[in-house]
Amino acid sequence: MSLDPVDKSILLSLDGRGFNVLRYSAIPEETMTRLSFELVDPNSGEGASAEAVVDPKLVEDLNSYRSQGSTGKAFLIWIDTVKGEVSWQLRKIPDPFE
Repeated sequence: MSLDPVDKSILLSLDGRGFNVLRYSAIPEETMTRLSFELVDPNSGEGASAEAVVDPKLVEDLNSYRSQGSTGKAFLIWIDTVKGEVSWQLRKIPDPFE
């Protein structure tokens, strides 16, 4: 998969620090997928990058989310380098006018 700019909310927590995903790329390996992220800290504007070897299901879910129309949802990814764990979830974005 090539590097694609992200046009929907994808948020990444790297060891508890929050980032917005600008772009990501995926490279299939034997049973897993190497996922690389270009990130920006929404508070400071600083750029960062992260890489993780993940279950290919994460890439499938990311691609499915990006192909949907406007959903009012955000895709959240948590990477814990100490535990070596990656998890993800699709979450509804609260409407500020409700």
